Amino acid sequence: MLAPGTIADAVRDADYIIHIAGVTRAKRRKDFFDGNVVATRNLLEACAKATGLKKFCFLSSLTATGPSPNGVPVDEDTACNPISAYGRSKLDAERSCLSPGKPFPVVILRPPTVYGPRDKDVLEVFRAAKMGIQPNVGSTNKTLSLIYGPDLAEVIVKATLTDKTDGKTYFVSDPAIYEQARMFGIVGDLVGSKSIRIKLPPFLVYSAAALVEALSYFGPRPALLSRDKARDMAQDHWVCNPQRIKQDIAFETRTNAEMGLKATYEWYKEKKWI
Repeated sequence: MLAPGTIADAVRDADYIIHIAGVTRAKRRKDFFDGNVVATRNLLEACAKATGLKKFCFLSSLTATGPSPNGVPVDEDTACNPISAYGRSKLDAERSCLSPGKPFPVVILRPPTVYGPRDKDVLEVFRAAKMGIQPNVGSTNKTLSLIYGPDLAEVIVKATLTDKTDGKTYFVSDPAIYEQARMFGIVGDLVGSKSIRIKLPPFLVYSAAALVEALSYFGPRPALLSRDKARDMAQDHWVCNPQRIKQDIAFETRTNAEMGLKATYEWYKEKKWI
């Protein structure tokens, strides 16, 4: 979508556009901006020239707001303070979506960590648990919000098809706040292994991330562990409050962590990912 002329045919005669594509790993900060901001602006421009578009839904991220400094779940009134290039690019893309003058309504959704079948990030947690490892960066009292992939798909459709969400931004998540230790416990029970918690000092993880990131410049793919990723991992509370979307369109997730992680693990096993 970095070539605007290639988008027009794709959006012509569309009733709804759901923009979920984006860059989550990159070698350079500019790549986040190009993949998440420039691409979104080009798509919006193409949509503005199309006729009959009823709604544009942009999938953003909790990282656009940033972590909670005190464990109180952030909400839509919380001032945005992204701490990574990815989070800043998502916030810039949000601002492009909400800029005035568009001939169609927009809704923005901010999920936290998304997990479920086909997810490769949470897969690493299962693999670590199978080896009996429970890595922990910094504090042992971390909390997080989650959303199961199929629940996210459901809320994307519902939020897109109603005019009650026009021009609004929402956090979408399982309303429960989970302790990271509990999540590792659930995963450990599923794989049948008792994990040993390994506490990693943040400075050590930052140092390792800097090295891995530097080496990635000589390879074909971005680093799995970057300095931004290390900074995210060191935060104590990635938590959000989904109450507003519940109030506006009566949406609630169907899947708690125990259910979702079990279904995810079974899918991994079936596909021989683990």
